[in-house]
Amino acid sequence: MSRKLTWGAAVALVAVTASITVSLTYVYAMRNFNTKVADVNARQAMYTKLSEIDQKARQDYIGAVDETALNDGICAGYVAGLGDSQAKYLSAEKYKAYVSGNSGKNIGVGIKTARDNDGNMEVIEVMPNSPAEKSGIKKGDTIVSMDDKEIVRITYGDALNKLDGVSGSRVKFGILRRTEDAGASGGMEAKTEKLSITVTRAEYTERTITSSMINGNVAYLKISEFTDNNAEQFNTLLAQRIKEGAAGVVVDLRSNSGGSVGGMAAMLDTLLPAGNTVSYRNKAGKVTVEHTSNANEVSLPISVIIDRNTFGAAEIFASDIKDYKKGLLVGEKTAGFGTKDEVMPLSDGSAIILSVANYLTLNGNVFNGKGIDADVSKELTDAQRELLAKNQLAGEQDAQLQAAVSALIRQGANVSQAPGAAAEVPVESGAATD
Repeated sequence: MSRKLTWGAAVALVAVTASITVSLTYVYAMRNFNTKVADVNARQAMYTKLSEIDQKARQDYIGAVDETALNDGICAGYVAGLGDSQAKYLSAEKYKAYVSGNSGKNIGVGIKTARDNDGNMEVIEVMPNSPAEKSGIKKGDTIVSMDDKEIVRITYGDALNKLDGVSGSRVKFGILRRTEDAGASGGMEAKTEKLSITVTRAEYTERTITSSMINGNVAYLKISEFTDNNAEQFNTLLAQRIKEGAAGVVVDLRSNSGGSVGGMAAMLDTLLPAGNTVSYRNKAGKVTVEHTSNANEVSLPISVIIDRNTFGAAEIFASDIKDYKKGLLVGEKTAGFGTKDEVMPLSDGSAIILSVANYLTLNGNVFNGKGIDADVSKELTDAQRELLAKNQLAGEQDAQLQAAVSALIRQGANVSQAPGAAAEVPVESGAATD
């Protein structure tokens, strides 16, 4: 038997529904309003405090105020206060240098150095055709002063920053150089020569990829940083090694500082089958696929060497090789820097860099703050690390490199010169990637 709703009951139901709707809307609106008001109040307090500091400083500060330096300092302080280790404020000059550097070109002296036991700068690499090479600086030189100031006094970090600078500016280096002369006994005696060399900073191209054939027929490619333009060089070198008869590929990402994700993805496109290679999740939880790979792929076994100084884009590279089961990771857990950092130019030519999303592994996991684990754990001794940092560790003495070659053999590579005892009995890592 059907039951009819009376007119009075219908009106009451509509009234109750409308009341509930209005109440929910009111609660949502008030919550949103309170959040906005809190933001406004916090901003007002910040501006008031900054204005108070500015007023007192201009009234009582005994020194001169450099308005440009002051504005840059305020902006840098704000970004630092966010607590984001990847966030940076770039002045107009530094932003210009950043843009130039990300394309693989830099303005400066053109050397790589390592800190020696005395706190000085040991030159471990001189870029080809760089201002340093043209001025006579050589690999193995020790820089003990810069513009007549001792390195140990201005600190190694500050000295490192001063290697790059404005094109045309000059820097004077005090250098110690080891030489050998014929001694009184007829043998060669080591001597140290003091030199003063002035270099004019200019544009140079940093060498970010080196390649060789190791263990007879293994292609070895070391990538120190990914740039927007070095994927073509990677592909050319890899094709050359394959043409020479490579049985497997070792990609060395130790101390890789990251760099261009796009450049890194272009290299993965050569190595991996069709699929997603780079994706990220933003603040709102939205997942975006940034780069993909096409169907063409290298069929050779691959080993990737990683360590605690493998950062950012290099960690994505390693993670994809692992998750696509394209090769084995050898070495140590990576650094765990997996945020998408967006460069936002400002109206006066400066810029800020902010972390706006987390990069994801192929399985959708965040690796920022966690790192990527090696499939085969292998560590270097402190002495070996020191030699590696100076590019002085011989391949046959590099336990991680030889373990990577052993990993190729495990994957079926017919390596003509198997590793020696240094790489035997690698320890399998049971830890998960994420």
